[in-house]
Amino acid sequence: MSSDWLFEIGVEELPPKESPRLAQQLQDAAHQRLKAARLDCDRVAVYYTPRRLTLWVQGLDERQPDTWEEARGPAKQIAYDDAGNPTKAAEGFARGQGASVDDLVVKSTDGGEYLFVEKRVAGRATPEVLSDLAPEIVRALAPSETMRWDDSGLRFIRPIRWLLCLYGDTPIDVELGHLQSSPTTRGHRLLGQGEIEVTDVLDYFNKLEGNGVILDPEARGEQISSALGRISNDVKAHPVLSDDLRAEIAANLEHPAPVLGQFPERFLELPREVLETTLVEHQKFVPFAVGDKASPYFVGFRDGSTGQDDIVRQGYERVVIARLEDSAFFFGEDRRTSLADLGKGLNRVVYQEQLGTIRDKVERMRHVARRLAERLEWTDDQDAVDEAVRLCKADLLTQMVGEFPDLEGRMGGIYARLDGASDDVWKGIYEHYQPKSAGDDVPETPVGVVVSLADKLDTIVGSLLLGEAPTGSRDPLGIRRKTNGSVRILIERALDLDLGVVLKDIEDLYKFLPDRAPLERVRSFMRERLGRELRERHDVPYDVVDAVIGVGELNPLRVLRRARAIESVRADERFTTLVHAYERVANITRDRQAKDFHPQQFTEDAEQALWRAALKAEGQINQLTESGDFEAILDRLLALREPIDAYFEDVLVMAKDPLVKENRLAFLTWIRELFSGIGDLSQLVVEGTAVAEGEADADD
Repeated sequence: MSSDWLFEIGVEELPPKESPRLAQQLQDAAHQRLKAARLDCDRVAVYYTPRRLTLWVQGLDERQPDTWEEARGPAKQIAYDDAGNPTKAAEGFARGQGASVDDLVVKSTDGGEYLFVEKRVAGRATPEVLSDLAPEIVRALAPSETMRWDDSGLRFIRPIRWLLCLYGDTPIDVELGHLQSSPTTRGHRLLGQGEIEVTDVLDYFNKLEGNGVILDPEARGEQISSALGRISNDVKAHPVLSDDLRAEIAANLEHPAPVLGQFPERFLELPREVLETTLVEHQKFVPFAVGDKASPYFVGFRDGSTGQDDIVRQGYERVVIARLEDSAFFFGEDRRTSLADLGKGLNRVVYQEQLGTIRDKVERMRHVARRLAERLEWTDDQDAVDEAVRLCKADLLTQMVGEFPDLEGRMGGIYARLDGASDDVWKGIYEHYQPKSAGDDVPETPVGVVVSLADKLDTIVGSLLLGEAPTGSRDPLGIRRKTNGSVRILIERALDLDLGVVLKDIEDLYKFLPDRAPLERVRSFMRERLGRELRERHDVPYDVVDAVIGVGELNPLRVLRRARAIESVRADERFTTLVHAYERVANITRDRQAKDFHPQQFTEDAEQALWRAALKAEGQINQLTESGDFEAILDRLLALREPIDAYFEDVLVMAKDPLVKENRLAFLTWIRELFSGIGDLSQLVVEGTAVAEGEADADD
């Protein structure tokens, strides 16, 4: 038998960016503690609003299963007499454990032989377990900051005001600080009642809905989108609504209700980016646009509609006009000075104590960008690239970016365009922070690509060489995000560029750093981020990632193509046998470096056959590697599987003659290197048992 468990934590208004994090933590904590308590369930779901975090565990066992515990008693020498009869010590131990003397067994331990007994421990009823478990789950939540609101010692991001805990239709007693749970919840502040008695899970959902609370954040998001769709038809403009903005509005309201507002058209003279950022960043209002031009309409969402929308609308419009007046002032002040003149002040802005000023960073970026353009064979854009790099950080000194940091780069591009810069230059500046997030677009223009990569690579390399690697909770310069962005640019723009070669090109730019870390630290970090991008964004299986990530180069596009080639043939039975053949070669040549061998010393037919097959494949593989045709490379490698198997059947690699042995090992090392164009196939999980690492010893 099973029932549903409902646990609601009622709070004062949570910050909108905090509630989804806490909801995820609530779900994770419930999973972990239910598992530790040996209670199975069908599903764990969480919901949140600004005023509540709700855990709904479906099909939760009605009690814990019984377990067996082993108890240790006295030593054997005092538990039995010389005739082997139990002493009072043994009888007392058995009696204390609720067992008979016949149940006792003798076991050897590090300290000698002792009596042991197994006893059955009855599982607890689920309501009893939940009474203890619920407070543990709350205390496991880790908000970004905490506060105290009474003398109980309990801390949370906002005061907890009520607890509701039901198992089926049974109220569960939960104590947390000075709080005592009760079978009651609370409705919407404006649309519902105060305390509402709840009898079971279904009753809970029905009564919240009837009292103005939309519990599911996804449902609130859909209501927001639907409302904007209706308004869009009325105003003949489309809403500019990002996923992040929709989620934040939904997290901030229990019942989103739209209010349409309008600002004076004179503000449409401001760049669209300024208008939209002013509306979104300050007020979380949704802007509207007509095509690629801004519209004077916007929508603000209030929590529940009880009439008087005209009064709310007027209040929204007053706030928006005041904010836009400020933005217009900042824009006007910025336009008094050209972007180039603003950039002259960058030598007074510290970027990082050891890495120097923003001007120092820009000068390094110019060198990095030059090398990137050469590697990409985009030398026709060199002048535009250099001009874009020279100006790309100047907007950090503008009032607009000082007010809205998210406009970095974009305002520079806008100001450069207004100053008369070419399309290549202003677009390169505009795009150079892209992608800022996982959902952001990569740069579209060649200049934007080069400037973006130069900026990101300088930050990544400089920070890591200083030893400033990000930790789990700290990444102030966004090293992880910038590395992910660099990988995305190269893959999504299909750019054949080895970042490892670029790192070598620019290493000398950082020779001024004292006690800098080795460049391999940067390569290792980039390799780890590339692997994560392949797994998370491109759904490449972990073993395929392991196979292709360590082939030596840091070329994201080629590494992904290698992975796709392996995925395309891994179901082929021939490929499975090829993997096993490669494993035999890799195992016996582990830790060996390539060196010359002498085919004229081959004495066995199998040696000659493998040599001819490999020699034929080598030239083809080299050409195919240059062109990046990894499917064809795999096809050529498949031709080696039978000669390799025959070689190991007929040839004793670990020959008694040391010269013969070394020649054969050097030959097999060369064979292993032929596979490096595709990856380390020994990392792949395939059917059958891989060749044991001790094969070389067996041959010996």
